[in-house]
Amino acid sequence: MAKLIFRYGAMGSSKTANALMVKYNYEEKGKKVIMLKPMCENRDGKKIIKSRIGLQTDCQLLSAYRSRSL
Repeated sequence: MAKLIFRYGAMGSSKTANALMVKYNYEEKGKKVIMLKPMCENRDGKKIIKSRIGLQTDCQLLSAYRSRSL
C-alpha cells in the first residue's frame, strides 16, 4: 500500500533534511520513494530537492494544469 506523508513547519525546522533522511531509510529497506515538488519552484535547480545542510536528491515535478502518471 502506498503512503503519502505531508510534513509542515516553520522555516528552518529541517523539513527538507528530514524528508531526505527518511527517503534514504526507506531505500535502505528496499522500498521505492518518489520525491515531488511544484514545477514553479526552481531555486536549487529544476529537478533537485536540496537542504541547507547539503543533502540533495533528484525529484519529479508537479504541474497544476496537467496530470501525469509517475
